[in-house]
Amino acid sequence: MKLQNISYILSFLLWSSIAQSHDVRVPTTIGELPLEKISHNIYLVHAPLQGINEINEGFIANTGFIVTNTGVVVIDPGSSVQIGRKLLEKIAEVTDNPVTAVINTHVHGDHWLGNQAVVEKFPDAVIYAHEKMIERLNRGEGEQWLEVVQSLTKGAVLGTKVVVPNVGLKGGELIKFGDTDLEIYYKGKAHTDTDIMIEVKTEKTLFLGDIVMVGRISSQAQDSDIKGQIDAIKFALDTMNKTFIPGHGKSGGRDVPEKALSFLTDLYASVKKYYEEGLSDFSMKERVIEDLSEYSKWSGFESIGRVISFTYLKVEEESF
Repeated sequence: MKLQNISYILSFLLWSSIAQSHDVRVPTTIGELPLEKISHNIYLVHAPLQGINEINEGFIANTGFIVTNTGVVVIDPGSSVQIGRKLLEKIAEVTDNPVTAVINTHVHGDHWLGNQAVVEKFPDAVIYAHEKMIERLNRGEGEQWLEVVQSLTKGAVLGTKVVVPNVGLKGGELIKFGDTDLEIYYKGKAHTDTDIMIEVKTEKTLFLGDIVMVGRISSQAQDSDIKGQIDAIKFALDTMNKTFIPGHGKSGGRDVPEKALSFLTDLYASVKKYYEEGLSDFSMKERVIEDLSEYSKWSGFESIGRVISFTYLKVEEESF
């Protein structure tokens, strides 16, 4: 595996360790959380803003589904086979329709390791993801993510296996599932180079994946591009959608992507200001933290130093 991929997986491990020590007092997993009806045919379980730990069984990313007249489409079935199975139980409370498709929003394992549960029960289900995600998982990155989740959950997700998506997307596709049309957007490298957004046309709803997080610090790493992420959020705001579903945090209206955009814009502007004054990433840390004080209650803010360092590298890169 490329050093870059190892680096950001390790940074994810570090973030989860920090967030875990801060949030583990709230023992919540998917089975204990309500299934929320987001719109006419869209349902979601909002994950807790935690790091991965043995109590939540790795459930830290929002997971949802769309009920169509021919079947159910799952968006991000979670980070373990256990989470995926519990999601299927919640689906069965709503409809008898089979799961015919899964769409993974990006390569990070907290969003897709639950694929296994779906194909165990519905072996004909098609699993979609951006083609770059499939390439990366087939190069061995999937096993790395599985090792991270297994380590952080201390064996609570034993039995989880890597199930790689089998249909690659480029972005721009309009996929019909019975009476429901889904449009796929890919805006290039953002949170990762594999991020897709999924628009449910009839519901005027946009699944954003981790391009948008609310109430949680959006971790920057070698795998991400903060300017690309900002541009992707601006694109999302230019769509005609009324409901926005982030990868982490509560769903809602335009305020959801707007909050994420504000954080990333403020972060980039602060780091760039002090970079232009000649400060190193280490020496500017306390000043940037002060500039970002309004986000200090967000989960993961304890790791803001690492986020500043990676943002600094992007600012430096753009200066050449």
